[in-house]
Amino acid sequence: MAITQAMATSFKAEVLLGVHDFRVTSGDTFKLALYTSSANLDATTTAYSATNEVSGTGYTAGGGTLSNLGGAVTSGTTGFVDFSDLTFSTATITARGALIYNTTPSALSNAGGTLTNPAVAVLDFGSDKTSTAGDFTIVFPAAAAATAIIRIA
Repeated sequence: MAITQAMATSFKAEVLLGVHDFRVTSGDTFKLALYTSSANLDATTTAYSATNEVSGTGYTAGGGTLSNLGGAVTSGTTGFVDFSDLTFSTATITARGALIYNTTPSALSNAGGTLTNPAVAVLDFGSDKTSTAGDFTIVFPAAAAATAIIRIA
């Protein structure tokens, strides 16, 4: 199994369909779920799954809700979104990667069906990261055209 950092391919099409709303107020709710090294996550991941999700003290299945810091913005020819860092407090967990997903998609799929927890992006931590009765924090990169975690150039 492997975790490979990527923007979900399905997300790219869903953006064109208006499925994901990144507005700060009245936008969709995005979450981040953590996964073990046994998970198989990459660009082909289409939705949140509990399979190989981490478990432990201080972590709830489904992960944590992300706070959107400014909606979708642009710089030059790049559009991007930024989230606040996410902390799982007093956590005893080990994670290899994460999935950002949408719990409240704004539109139907291309086929007209309802989407359930569609994937946005897979994050690869590069190695297992562990916290023992401490804070497990996901630190997002700077909100800029070249560094934001979700960007379209």
